[in-house]
Amino acid sequence: MEFKRENKHMVDILFVISLFCVFAFSALMLVIIGADVYKKTVSHMDENYSIRTAYAYISEKIRQNDHTDAISVTSFGDGDALVLTEHVSGTDYYTYLYLYDGSICELFSDSPVSLGPAAGNRILDCQNFKITQVADNLYYFYLEDAYGQSTDLYVSTRCN
Repeated sequence: MEFKRENKHMVDILFVISLFCVFAFSALMLVIIGADVYKKTVSHMDENYSIRTAYAYISEKIRQNDHTDAISVTSFGDGDALVLTEHVSGTDYYTYLYLYDGSICELFSDSPVSLGPAAGNRILDCQNFKITQVADNLYYFYLEDAYGQSTDLYVSTRCN
């Protein structure tokens, strides 16, 4: 019984190795491109989260306090503040929304401006926060978040 001997050529081995290298390189490039897309998506979501959350928070606070003479704009600390007044059991309570030390802060107090701006709770990081009362029931907000993205918001109240 004779065994037939096959001739193996170097070209066959090189072809298999080169095919494996092309596959490995393609897989590596796919992972790198996927990681870059993921990084950009997360960054974009963070930017949108901060600006949208800030405006949703502000507009919801205004909606909660939409009563006659309950909303006003004043100076507080180094900038503008939205003052929301709430009357509970014969006592007036004041909520201040303002910019302090790179964040939108909220301060809740039972007397107007009894505490300084450092006493408030930090809500969101932001670079710029401007408030203007355009009409009796219309407020304009300008916000620039920590990423430098800015947006304008107009909020209308039902009560004056």
